[in-house]
Amino acid sequence: MDIRFLTTGRVPEAARASAEAAVRAALADVAAPTATVRGTLTMAADPSLPRPALAQAVVTIDGRSLRVQAAAPTVDEAITLLQDRLSVRVAYLRAS
Repeated sequence: MDIRFLTTGRVPEAARASAEAAVRAALADVAAPTATVRGTLTMAADPSLPRPALAQAVVTIDGRSLRVQAAAPTVDEAITLLQDRLSVRVAYLRAS
């Protein structure tokens, strides 16, 4: 599975590996070939924002694209929310 995350802002280096692991976990039960996963991890320059961290991913499964995003106070929290939301979207895709 081809997974690529770009980062913008003050995103910790370990966050990219954490995001890739989260996506792999969310897609663990997918039997269909996953062509690509493209994502971004962003930390806003203004730390006074309530949710300055943003995690986004676009996953292609059997030619269908799923777009998921999550904002949170920290990058780690945003990645956790991204994984949860991607798991739900994949479950809906499998059910349809």
